[in-house]
Formats: sequence, C-alpha cells, structure tokens
Amino acid sequence: MLKVTKEDANGTVLFRLSGSIEENVNFEQQFGSITGEVCLNCKDIPRINSVGVKSWIKFFQAAQAKGLKLQFIECSTAIVEQINLISNFVCGGSVESIYAPYSCPSCKAEQVGLFMCENIKKLNFELPDLDCIKCGKKAVFDDIPEEYFSFLMR
Repeated sequence: MLKVTKEDANGTVLFRLSGSIEENVNFEQQFGSITGEVCLNCKDIPRINSVGVKSWIKFFQAAQAKGLKLQFIECSTAIVEQINLISNFVCGGSVESIYAPYSCPSCKAEQVGLFMCENIKKLNFELPDLDCIKCGKKAVFDDIPEEYFSFLMR
C-alpha cells in the first residue's frame, strides 16, 4: 500500500513515496490538489502493477495539464523499469537520479547504487564498480546498460 509524506524543500514541495503502487491506490486522496513545482522521491517504491501504472499516469497527466512541473529523484529500480517501458510515465517531468542494480560476483550479494542521471550520461552509461556491502569486494552493475538506461538515450 502506498504511503505519501509531504515536506517543504526550499520552496519546492517534496513528496516521499513508499510502498507498492497497486489497484487500491488513490492518488487524489494521497496527494490532494498539487500545483507548481513538485519533487517526487521514489526511493521506497518496490513494485508497481499495471493498474497502478494507469492510475499514476491518469493522475499526473491531469496535474501536468494544470501546470504542474514534476521532478523525480532517487527512482527505485521498479520505477526505472516503468520509465523505460512507458514513454509518458514521467508525464513531462524530469528524472534527476536513479538507483542502479549491482551484484557481487564473490558473495552473490545484491545492492543498489544511487546515481545522478547527468553523471550517467557523462560516464557514457558505464557505471563504476561499487564496494560490496557484504564482503567489501567489488560489486558490478547488474543489468544491460542499453536497456536499463534506454530512457536516458531517448
């Protein structure tokens, strides 16, 4: 179940989203009436199903039509997947930062690394290895760059 908390971040409204986005989501109830510039932190969204996607697009497209400007930060791998699959998922907004999946060849641990989208482009979509959170050895990017970053290549 989706939980939304609202904060003021230097004149921009920041919404922190956590939980799954599924058929029972009610964006109107969760967000209320939103206008101006809004930042959505999607770090804690582990899952979004097809009904949740439809509700998301319907709500944010209507808000965008009223002048809302969306900015997405700390997008979870589940959100990145939707951004890649559905061309209008961000409803005209900008994606500033995303989490990328990593795995450790040594101990098989999985983790994510946070990256600014502009830095990913500067690195030509080749992310650096990270230190494994479990064993300390090198964890490597665990996806196909052309697919995982396809929304940045559009």
